[in-house]
Amino acid sequence: MSSIKKKYETFPTYTKKAVKALLVVGVISAEIPFVLSAFGRDPVAELGIAWITEIVAVILGYMCKAYFEKKQEKKQKLADYEAGMPEEE
Repeated sequence: MSSIKKKYETFPTYTKKAVKALLVVGVISAEIPFVLSAFGRDPVAELGIAWITEIVAVILGYMCKAYFEKKQEKKQKLADYEAGMPEEE
C-alpha cells in the first residue's frame, strides 16, 4: 500500500500544480502593499485584502475538491468490496 501512496506523491496532478501557482502568485501579490509602504509609497490596503481573499478561496476550493474526490473513492471501494471484487494494489 505504501508503494501506491509513493507513486501518487511523486506525480502531482494538474490541480496541485494550478493551486501551487495560484498560491505563489497570491502570496507575492499580497506582499505588494508592504513593499510599497517600505519604500515610502502609499500602500493600497484593498489590494492586499483582495489577494488574501483569493488565497483563501483557492485553498477552500481545493480542500472541497479533495474531500469530495476522497469521499467518492471510498464509496467506490465499498461498492467494489460488496460486489466481491478484489482490492487493487
